[in-house]
Amino acid sequence: MSLWFFWRVLAAIFAVSTIVSPVLAECSRPIQVPFSVTGLSVVVKNNHYSGITPDFLNIVEAKSNCRFIYFQVPKNRQEILFENGKADLLITTIKTDKRDKIGNFVPLIQIRAMVILIESAHTEIQNLSDLLARKQLKLVAVRGFDYGAGYQMILEEMAKRGRLIVEPDVISVARSMQKNTDYVTIMTPTLFSGFLRTEAILKNLEGRVRYDKLDELPWTDSGIYISKSSLLLSDQIFLKTQMEKAASTDVIWKSYVNVYPANVVKMGLRQRHAGTFDVIKNVDTK
Repeated sequence: MSLWFFWRVLAAIFAVSTIVSPVLAECSRPIQVPFSVTGLSVVVKNNHYSGITPDFLNIVEAKSNCRFIYFQVPKNRQEILFENGKADLLITTIKTDKRDKIGNFVPLIQIRAMVILIESAHTEIQNLSDLLARKQLKLVAVRGFDYGAGYQMILEEMAKRGRLIVEPDVISVARSMQKNTDYVTIMTPTLFSGFLRTEAILKNLEGRVRYDKLDELPWTDSGIYISKSSLLLSDQIFLKTQMEKAASTDVIWKSYVNVYPANVVKMGLRQRHAGTFDVIKNVDTK
């Protein structure tokens, strides 16, 4: 073989490898994903993770060479790990300015948090003023939940009046409402409804709760944050690209429609807006 022919072969191999490299791209290491049980969005049974969000990540995993490693933590711990760069993804969460500083967001769905109360016990609540005026009512919130600035303002005002109770999880909140009809909560209808359907101890609440819209709680994007600090820039870009491809289909919307009652979907869910893709730029590398 002549030297000239040898170098031509090497050049051809290099050219082909350059062309196909995007197809063979993969994450540089397994992606660490802390989970907390979230209604029908995240279900954990016998150390097996299922539900809408794990199913979505399974699609991403199948179409890439990325691998996701799941581990279960309480909701507030999930956020702390992400803030401290100890977790690569923050899932089933809404977009906020605080989170934008530490992660790149991929919207999957639009949600609206609402006041949830025992239906026959109280008249409609339309805004914070209505809630504050019903002095017998106490707000039971889940530690670590955040539905944006309006939600935080409501918690602050109720806390000032000694009418805020914080519980570690949704089940504890719902059980408080079982025992006292003057306890109300704020969260998405899908989340609360999911726990009513999966937890036997809460079954007697089905058909008894009402969801009221609050002026202070608008529609907001919900999805997945990708860490800016724990992951290489190449991993961030690749993960966001793969997730956006899957999210641009109607797979998430169909998942919600297939598992939740139509009235719950209508009240608390909308499909994400088209064209929500943001290119990662000016991101610090490790």
